[in-house]
Amino acid sequence: MSFQALARTWRPRRFDELVGQTHVVRALTHALEHDKLHHALLFSGTRGVGKTTLARIIAKCLNCEHGTTAHPCRGDDACATCREIDEGRFVDLIEVDAASRTGVDDTRELMDNVQYAPTRGRTKVYLIDEVHMLSKHSFNALLKTLEEPPPRVQFLLATTEPEKIPVTILSRCLQFPLKRLPVTEIAAQLRHIVDAESIDAEEQALVEVARAADGSMRDGLSLLDQAIAFSGGRLEAEPVRDMLGTIGQGRVVELVEAIVDARAPAALDALAALYAQGIDMRYLLEALATAWQQIATIHVVGEATDDGSEIWAPVAERADRASVHLFYDIALAGIRDLAHAPDPLVGVKMSVLRMLAFAPAEAEVGGTPPPQANNDSAQDPPSAPSAPATAKASAPASGIAQVRAQLNGTAKPDTDQPSRASRNTAAPPPQAPSKPAAEQAPSEGVDSRPASSPAAAPSEQTAAKQEAAEQPSSFADADENAVLEPAPNVDERPSAAPQAEAPAEDAAAPTPAQPASTPEPTEPAANMGPDEWHTLVERLKLGGFAAQLAHNGICRRLDENQIVLALARANEFLATPNNKDALQQALAAEWSPSEAPRLTIEFVDEARDTPAQRIEEDAQARQQAAVASIENDPFVQKLRQRLGAQLRAETIKPHRQSKAMPNRDEL
Repeated sequence: MSFQALARTWRPRRFDELVGQTHVVRALTHALEHDKLHHALLFSGTRGVGKTTLARIIAKCLNCEHGTTAHPCRGDDACATCREIDEGRFVDLIEVDAASRTGVDDTRELMDNVQYAPTRGRTKVYLIDEVHMLSKHSFNALLKTLEEPPPRVQFLLATTEPEKIPVTILSRCLQFPLKRLPVTEIAAQLRHIVDAESIDAEEQALVEVARAADGSMRDGLSLLDQAIAFSGGRLEAEPVRDMLGTIGQGRVVELVEAIVDARAPAALDALAALYAQGIDMRYLLEALATAWQQIATIHVVGEATDDGSEIWAPVAERADRASVHLFYDIALAGIRDLAHAPDPLVGVKMSVLRMLAFAPAEAEVGGTPPPQANNDSAQDPPSAPSAPATAKASAPASGIAQVRAQLNGTAKPDTDQPSRASRNTAAPPPQAPSKPAAEQAPSEGVDSRPASSPAAAPSEQTAAKQEAAEQPSSFADADENAVLEPAPNVDERPSAAPQAEAPAEDAAAPTPAQPASTPEPTEPAANMGPDEWHTLVERLKLGGFAAQLAHNGICRRLDENQIVLALARANEFLATPNNKDALQQALAAEWSPSEAPRLTIEFVDEARDTPAQRIEEDAQARQQAAVASIENDPFVQKLRQRLGAQLRAETIKPHRQSKAMPNRDEL
């Protein structure tokens, strides 16, 4: 049988016949021309990119009978040495397959023969393929010879996994990483070969073979042999796709257009037709991900940049920008989850259904830039009677578009401005006490904690729900003051003493409703109340267990020379001498040296209204409000009804966290 595979027939025999790897060819050519070739070369790269081919060409360059040159002889006029190397029978070219000869005895036998001079040529060449598979002892046996080889010996190592080679070997070699070949170079070489072999081939068929080669020229030639046999001598795109199990872009375009236009029946029909044709479902998801990437590139750049991607330009004009990025993530998630799906078709169909579920309800033009914020309209005073109707009329068509419009300031709710103004008036910033609480005015009877605390939250949450009922149903239009507004910082709580310099108008401003059952303080006037203690603790620059001690205690009594701190017996372990000294020093910094009180700790069964309890109550209230807002959102309710979605309340977090005390687990 005289037939020879194309991979062997068209194997390069000179540097100028090698496809790609110009960076390696350039370096080797200069080294050979100036007679400065390193004695040990390591070629690394994926399969079929020319590692052993380069090694054989170097062997010809070093042993050509016309002298050492970067351009060895070829053809009928080639010397005997070059012909013997091409035919694989040159005695001074020793090829070793490290995958089958991994033992140390084989390596030692090989190294024992290194000292002998070449038999036929000028240089003895050792070609060790897949060198990373040698054992540790084999590497040790090779190490000394590789560092100081005898004259006229050349080592050529090839590997696909250079990271497995010991660094002691790598440091003694000159490494050349070979690149994967792009589709265009493989397709051009395939065109040159089919023309030379007088084979009729469509350009698209060669491109399909080049893509399936995945950067390997040898794989491309092997697939070309298979395609020629499959198609009977004439290469056409459709038979080649059937052989490879791939899919044409035209079929992917139909599916992508159906998803972009939110035509669920058409998308499912296209998917069923592809499955009936035996298309690999994983390859289909990869083709979808590639399509979304090319469409996103057209959105950003404005034109197709990849070969063959111009087919997506009409689709990019209709596709929503944000949806394209979401569809890409869904396609990647489908590829990851395909192995766990009960059936490949079920996995791909679920990915397509997810894309349809999150597709915009109305087609949006993707080529236009996102809307910009209108500063003039944002500064106009809101009109209370027409605000709900205007918000409903301008609501985006989809959840993605709503969020994007909110980020760009186009759907700013008007109803939150009066609420925000009233809160700013009702809760003026406190003034830090510069003297002990005993010298200040008596605290007022009404609790001065802000409306975000659990005690005052019901009335404000009721008002927030009334505002949310008048606004459009979307995440973006929810009252951000009622749910997503960050909890007030603990040092922003107003002090019990009213500010004398507050204007009279502030006294008449609306204030949040306070519960009528708030008890009057029973402590004497000289005592420091919970609010003052909470404010003072947040001003102290403490950390670690000393901060835990201050947060879990409550000021019980403040005399002229001592401050009594009540601490629950469950937290008695915090009252160590070091923690007490740290808290004492921090408290002393708030008074003058002559008036600094002494810290005394009393243990009680239960300490009430401590700063730690307040922080925990505020966090729970904000968490409950955030969960309620998500559960009551109409868009979330639609997802539950239509897709059977389940809400994981533990994953919902408020927009911002309030300042919390140090966690014991972090200390």
